[in-house]
Amino acid sequence: MNTDRSSEISMVHDILQEYNGVNPILIDRDILRDHNAEVIVHPCNWQGCTMHIAVEHKQISKHLQQHHGINTSATSEDTQQISCLWTDCLHARMKPGNLTRHILSHLGVRWICSSCEATLSREDAFRRHALEKLGCQDAKAVVKYGDKSLVIDTVYIDGD
Repeated sequence: MNTDRSSEISMVHDILQEYNGVNPILIDRDILRDHNAEVIVHPCNWQGCTMHIAVEHKQISKHLQQHHGINTSATSEDTQQISCLWTDCLHARMKPGNLTRHILSHLGVRWICSSCEATLSREDAFRRHALEKLGCQDAKAVVKYGDKSLVIDTVYIDGD
C-alpha cells in the first residue's frame, strides 16, 4: 500500500473515530472530497471489509473496484457471473455490472413515491413507477436510508 495513501486513510479513520466516539468509521478520503456538506455512509459487509461506503451508486461502484477488485462496468454476454459476498446474502450469481444496484438493496435504501407512498427498492423502479402510474407523474422520490446508515457532516472534517 502506498504510504501516503495509508497515512491519509489513517488520519481520516482517527478523525471519524473521534467524531463517532466509541466505534471507528473507516472510509476512503475521496468520499469526503466528493461531498461539501453531508455524506451518508453505511458499513460495507463484503466478506471481511471493515470500511464504510457512501450510499451512492457511483461511490459503491468505486469502492467495489478499488477495494474488492470488481470491475462493475462488466455487463457483456461474455462476462463471468460472480456471487455477492455480502454477509448473509442469499442472492444468486450476477454480472458484475449489476452488483452496485444489488448492493444498494443491502444498504436498505428505498425510494418512496410522494404521491401514493409506494416503496421501491431502486431508483430506476421509482422513475418507471412515476412514468406509468396515473397520478404519480409529478411525484418526487423521498429517499429513505437503512438503519445502519450514518450521516457525516463534512463541514467539521478537514478533508485536505
